[in-house]
Amino acid sequence: MAKILYIIISLSLGVLVYWFLPKRSRSIFLLAASLFFMSFFSIKYTLYFLLIALSIYFTGIFIQKEDKNKILFLKLALFFLIGNLCVFKYIDSLLNAIFRIGFQFPVIPETTFSKIAIPMGMSYIIFRLIHYVVEIYRKTLPTHTFWDLALFVFFFPTFLAGPVDRFQRFQPQIAEQNSFDSSDMNYGLFRIVSGMIKKFIIADHLKPLVISVLSSPQESLWAIVVLAIYGLAIQIYMDFSGYTDMAVGVARLFGYKIMENFNYPYFKKNIALFWRNWHISVYSFIRDYFFFPFFGYRASRKKIYIGIFITMIVFMLWHEASLPFLFLGIYHGSGLVLWQGFQELKGKHASIKKMVDNKYLDPLLNFLTFSFVSFSFIFFSFDMNAIKAILLRIF
Repeated sequence: MAKILYIIISLSLGVLVYWFLPKRSRSIFLLAASLFFMSFFSIKYTLYFLLIALSIYFTGIFIQKEDKNKILFLKLALFFLIGNLCVFKYIDSLLNAIFRIGFQFPVIPETTFSKIAIPMGMSYIIFRLIHYVVEIYRKTLPTHTFWDLALFVFFFPTFLAGPVDRFQRFQPQIAEQNSFDSSDMNYGLFRIVSGMIKKFIIADHLKPLVISVLSSPQESLWAIVVLAIYGLAIQIYMDFSGYTDMAVGVARLFGYKIMENFNYPYFKKNIALFWRNWHISVYSFIRDYFFFPFFGYRASRKKIYIGIFITMIVFMLWHEASLPFLFLGIYHGSGLVLWQGFQELKGKHASIKKMVDNKYLDPLLNFLTFSFVSFSFIFFSFDMNAIKAILLRIF
């Protein structure tokens, strides 16, 4: 409670100071506040990320000026960014797995790697920089300064849990520096309050209830276990969307409109629609910067199916390099491939299309999609032993 009170007081003072500053000073103040916020987690990583952002900014300048070697600069930048993410996110899992199967590195103690932790917000920072350098290469970005890029990358409302906005949407708001608008304040406070209700009242109180049931599924009735799985899906949505609501709300207090991350995903009637409306910013990032470049441009049917399947595995392993998340990627990748195949079948058979596209079937399709998604969250929340126990209890 004391932490929340401290955050509210600090945020209120920050908003007050921000709107009393001259327009030309507001973005600098907001960048300084963002870096100050990041430094609470780690000063050394804040400086490290600043150096990375600066290196990518100058790489972007070289890409804009060079014609012959710009693809080389792009590849080097992407290798550098993805390499950073992989080292911090996956090296401990990889090396500890090597240790477990019997290989030893005499000069490197095993405990070194179990203590490597990914810096807070790193995935979102790296994703924004990947987006930036790719769009610089594509010549789609407006004229900007390093400070514009730094504020886009480190903007504190989106630092911890996204969303991963796009520079083309964000930078014009820095340039415009709109005047104070009370409607922004009202909307921002509404989203903050709704996010706090989702996160701290619903998600945080629901979590121990569903976890207690699913941690010992043999001790509960079959129906209670199934209800707990649905409850877990609701808890995860309230947690994630609650953070997004708060991020959108805080950004609006400073006059910034950032992209939404969720659009009623549990009310969609198929798995493809679900994914277009769940974790929208990261899913669209993976789609635009992984699926389309490698699989999606004028690809054959087989390549599209393979691309969908691999993209979902990559998306899930981005969350965590573990066996449950690998199965989660296989699960959703298979679901999307089957749905894509069914869409083609509908296109060939008018009778099937007429039957399935009946609006009276929408509630049933919504429920089936929600059930399919809810079941997958056991892979998101538990290790393999717990997952096995839940599956045995259900089936």
